[in-house]
Amino acid sequence: MRQIIGALCLIFVSGWLSLAGAAEGRVIVLGFDGADSDLTETYMDEGHLPNLAKLRDQGSFLPLATTTPPQTPVSWSSFATGMNPGKNGIFDFLRRDLETYHPDFAMYEIDRKTFLMGDQNRVLFAVALFLLLLLLGLLLGLVFRRPKPLLVLGAIFGVALGGGSYLSGTKFLPEQIPTVQNTRQGDTFWEVAGEAGIRSKIIRVPATYPADPVVDGNLLAGLGVPDVRGTTGTFSFYTTDTRANQLGEDTEMGGKIVEVALVNGAAESEIFGPSNRLLKGAGDVKPKVSFSVDRSADPPTVTVTTQDQTQTFAEGSWSDWYTLELAFTPLVKIYGTCRFYFVASKPFGLYMSAIHFDPHNPPPIPISQPPDFCKTLAERFGEYKTLGWGVDTWALNEERISEKVFLEDVYYTEGKFAEMMTALLDEEDFELFVQVFELTDRVSHMFWRLLDTEHPAYDAALAAEYGDAVLNSYIFMDRMVGEVMKRLKPDDLFLVCSDHGFHTWHKSVNYNTWLVKNGYMTLKNTTPDKKKTLDDLFGQGEFWPNVDWKRTKAYALGLGDLYINVKGRESQGIVEPGEEYDRIRTQLITDLKAFVDEETGDNPVRNVYKREDIYNGYDEDLIPDLFVANNAKYRVSWQTSLGGIPKGLFEINAKKWSGDHCSLDPEITKGIFFSNQPVQTDDVSILDFYPTILKYLGLPASENIDGKPLNYGSE
Repeated sequence: MRQIIGALCLIFVSGWLSLAGAAEGRVIVLGFDGADSDLTETYMDEGHLPNLAKLRDQGSFLPLATTTPPQTPVSWSSFATGMNPGKNGIFDFLRRDLETYHPDFAMYEIDRKTFLMGDQNRVLFAVALFLLLLLLGLLLGLVFRRPKPLLVLGAIFGVALGGGSYLSGTKFLPEQIPTVQNTRQGDTFWEVAGEAGIRSKIIRVPATYPADPVVDGNLLAGLGVPDVRGTTGTFSFYTTDTRANQLGEDTEMGGKIVEVALVNGAAESEIFGPSNRLLKGAGDVKPKVSFSVDRSADPPTVTVTTQDQTQTFAEGSWSDWYTLELAFTPLVKIYGTCRFYFVASKPFGLYMSAIHFDPHNPPPIPISQPPDFCKTLAERFGEYKTLGWGVDTWALNEERISEKVFLEDVYYTEGKFAEMMTALLDEEDFELFVQVFELTDRVSHMFWRLLDTEHPAYDAALAAEYGDAVLNSYIFMDRMVGEVMKRLKPDDLFLVCSDHGFHTWHKSVNYNTWLVKNGYMTLKNTTPDKKKTLDDLFGQGEFWPNVDWKRTKAYALGLGDLYINVKGRESQGIVEPGEEYDRIRTQLITDLKAFVDEETGDNPVRNVYKREDIYNGYDEDLIPDLFVANNAKYRVSWQTSLGGIPKGLFEINAKKWSGDHCSLDPEITKGIFFSNQPVQTDDVSILDFYPTILKYLGLPASENIDGKPLNYGSE
């Protein structure tokens, strides 16, 4: 009896302690990519953001220290893990291959694994086909009481078809299939919470693809989810305008510009689907598409037909979604969705969005957890974009769509996720809710030129019409905050944040060109490199064809990363580790800080960071040796990010993509932090969310993190 009483007491005390340490309220976090601290404060003071102002007054508002570099996947990975980028391994959009020096996507890595019996699959399929037809012949023989002749007939067909399938190669069963692995290291705070029994909903947080299982929770992956081509968003533009630049070529941002010839108002073409990497030499999967233009209609219309789906829509309007069946083999297929916008009837111009993974037919590599959660959302809310970079900045930057069309797409895209947010919050079946919206970042990238009258792309007429585009994206943010505030309970902790701030971008800096001019890189000849494109990146095009690695000390890749060509690390390295390595790095820092734009007298470089000064616990083979941080108005060029070496040091940025943050100094690129409860600090970092959230939920944080928990109230 004494033992029973003791056991009951132990159970009671354990339960009481568990309850005492448990959270009394929920934690809700809203993230807004690229919301700038200074701009947010200005808009609040002007009365445009009443909900955020109310949140500031009842709790806290502070500039949020971001990561180095201040990039979306980098910052949100540190947000999720509480670890510095060196430790969690996400330090840029791109990383390099030590053997080839090629750039690759940093948020995940693609590999291949043997499927079934690998190179014996065609034998397996041939034998299976033979046995199936033999069995069919036997069954038919028994049914019709003629077993011998029908069995022989089945054997003949089995040998013919099985032998034919063997000779034709692996058309039905591939030898290998691709695999994708998230490269981010460390546990996320929602994974830790899930293991402790905390129910969560995680919607569109960047760097969550492929979607890892969440115990007792739901997750829809954000930035990092590719389109079906494996890119960040390949749009297509079909046109009869043979004068159009880049006709028949890939644009720098990866778009496909396709010439079509209208005969009696009709034309046929193809859709650029995924590369068939299951079968050797199979090329791209390209469904047929046809167009029929009626210019006599008012307004003119286009009829688009593909895979037995036909829609007619007017000039200046969108189609509904098309569902595409994309077959790699007769047995292996995926499904995608796309929609069109009829830009103009004469000359004919038709925009097609990137092909998203169809959420109604979950892809083999999960974009949600559980894997069919994306389907559940589609059944509740209708078709939505699954691509991580959901807003098509690329098409506007290449001037294939207008500002009006872009903004329509922005609010269509984010409106769907806003609808999801309010419905999921109303269910109240969670203790932890996190959702990230992208529009503040994407609109700022594309419309900053209309806030800055000195920007090379400033247009007074466009500013009169769209000068409030950035403000309106912040008003959308404020409205989302208001929706959450309506649903808060007394003990809930509500946090609002962004991953970084924003700056105007007047000039691009070609760092590899600078390295050549300053003796750190040597070229084989003076022939300029061919312009690199995003399609080169995802299609593994040719890189560095003109670099003499045996006489090159340093090279630039990614958005502000500098690497020393180290002997024994890089495949063709020449710089000795130790004294020579230190000397070259020190000289690079001195020279870059002294670098002056002779046209303006400005210093493009504000700071250069050694990796050991900003990171700890990093892989020395992975992390760049130096990070170049720009002053406002300057950013690393697109060509440098892909390993390009243009002729000039600078390029005037007269593009629509006119604001940026990627290679800016984090000291001047701070994001936002709001809390509905006052915090006892003036210094908040994006690394602090992980320990703060777990602390509020009554859970311990890992000792391996770099963030600090924030104190609330009288703590």
